[in-house]
Amino acid sequence: MNAPKAAYSVGASWLHWATAIPLIGCVGTVLKAQDAPKSEKGTWMHRHKSLGLLTGMIVLPRVAYRLGNMAAYKVKGIPGVSDVEHKAASLTHYALYGFMTVMPATGIAMGYFGGKGLPFFGTTFGGIVSTDDTKARNGSIAKNSFKIHKQLGTYGKFVVPLHVAGAFQHFFRGHTIFARVNPFRGPPKH
Repeated sequence: MNAPKAAYSVGASWLHWATAIPLIGCVGTVLKAQDAPKSEKGTWMHRHKSLGLLTGMIVLPRVAYRLGNMAAYKVKGIPGVSDVEHKAASLTHYALYGFMTVMPATGIAMGYFGGKGLPFFGTTFGGIVSTDDTKARNGSIAKNSFKIHKQLGTYGKFVVPLHVAGAFQHFFRGHTIFARVNPFRGPPKH
């Protein structure tokens, strides 16, 4: 069995940041859309949906990489961190993985099965074309996806700042937390 390393693999680090940027942008743009005047809501929602689709496109290989390369994520514990703090961090990570997987999946399902398509910056990928036989089923999928997306988004958006706050509290305690996930350093040391 592989011993824990001092840092995540370079691939895992790149996937971390590649997911973080559009995910944070996605949350920010939907919050902006909620507060924007009606004339600007569409623009902000288009940005939100574009970043959500991009997040989904990156999360899929990230989850596959994580499942296929468990050793890339096996890092040494941080000295001075209690078991309670470690368990809280693990719980936050699981919640974050759930959030960044379910939110794009339900957003994509809404657009696709709702028939409006998937906005992606300067273009839109078409949605499903419903027939009389499939209209009710497709509409039901879109409606249920919307319910999940809205409910999870209401509470799940707090997992991102919780994760960031956890990282910064380690940083301010003198832990080299950002070095563990820095994709510009060499391969992880043992």
